[in-house]
Amino acid sequence: MASKARWLGIILIFSLAVGWYSAFAQTAEPPSEEKHYYPQHGHWVTKEFLKYYLSVSDPGKIFGYPLTESFLDLTSNRIVQYFENTRFELYPENPEELRVKQTQLGAYFLGVSNQELQLPENFPACKYFLESRKQVCYAFLDYFEENGGAAQFGYPYSNFEIRDGLIVQYFQYARFEWHPELPQGERVRLTNLGYQYFTRIGEDPIRLMAASWLNPDSPSPQTILSLQVRAFPQNAVLPQTGVQTIYIIVQDQNLLPVPDALVILTIQLPSGKEQRIALPESTNKHGVISYTFKYSDQPTGVTQVRVTALYDNFQKQSVTSFRIWY
Repeated sequence: MASKARWLGIILIFSLAVGWYSAFAQTAEPPSEEKHYYPQHGHWVTKEFLKYYLSVSDPGKIFGYPLTESFLDLTSNRIVQYFENTRFELYPENPEELRVKQTQLGAYFLGVSNQELQLPENFPACKYFLESRKQVCYAFLDYFEENGGAAQFGYPYSNFEIRDGLIVQYFQYARFEWHPELPQGERVRLTNLGYQYFTRIGEDPIRLMAASWLNPDSPSPQTILSLQVRAFPQNAVLPQTGVQTIYIIVQDQNLLPVPDALVILTIQLPSGKEQRIALPESTNKHGVISYTFKYSDQPTGVTQVRVTALYDNFQKQSVTSFRIWY
């Protein structure tokens, strides 16, 4: 078993070395206002946290998108905010450039590994850090240096390790992952340590809800990035001749209602007869629409209803069913 793990490590390291280079696309110029809404999870980033968030060229890649609003952490008595890959902490008593710090999540999750892949010191394409007596190599070194280095990620706290079948490396504030299956230039990814820490320490999951749900009196702009569609029959079981109503709810990526979405139903009865109906009206302000139809003389069996919702360039499908029983 040890020999097998060793060979797996050699293969993965070779893969990482072959992909050793840098080619990261830059995002558009970030916003400069003191408050900005990020629709990916439906949260705002403000003031000092926003300034720190925008201090890197691609904050969505480095920090991930905000998972919560900022809030007072009662354990540390500090304002904090969770992001996909990290957590920000506010130190208002510090000089301006030091008021925001990242929680040391890499150090928190490091633990003990029995599959550390040791390389000789001063190995080619590596950089040794005397501060932690670890080194960073190959594509990890490219990613590290091109995205802020120790100031951004802290010092390396481990060498290469194999965890969950991946080469990873722990830093004070982050964990790097090597994904050889991805296109070149995208093979180094950061682990979602922010979300993992949120879950590990038992934060209130209500904080993950979009800002519009948490505070309806303070409306947030709705930017739709994807659709969620759910459909429900009014009756789960019906006779062989009857009437059924299907209710459809269309929501965005944060489960906020999507009004004015178009809906198409495909109804397949037990007899094999199929109807395709484009509903004449769109979803209401609550993202809801319904359709009532009659059928007759059907054999017993399952009626399947396929739902397709369309909004701008987005399309999403869902399926529901009911049984004709008696």
